[in-house]
Amino acid sequence: MARTWTRRDIEDRVNVLRERYDGEAFAAAIAEFSEELGEEERADLREILVERSRKRAMRNPALDDRFLRGGWLRRAVGRLDDIERQQRERRRQP
Repeated sequence: MARTWTRRDIEDRVNVLRERYDGEAFAAAIAEFSEELGEEERADLREILVERSRKRAMRNPALDDRFLRGGWLRRAVGRLDDIERQQRERRRQP
């Protein structure tokens, strides 16, 4: 009898595979795992992978690091804040 995988079980397996593998090895492990799943479970796996890829795409660690260390991005955002503050002050003046 084939095992029934809940969405939580699939998420847990994806977590384990992510810890063990990276890049092409991760993709191969996911492909192998998907062969154990039924059609509905494969749909869950696809949704899980798409959700995670979106979250990962929204985060850019290099950009976050650059912002935290300072540099052009912080200065640019700071300038925008300064411009906004100046505009608010001008509106208050008669």
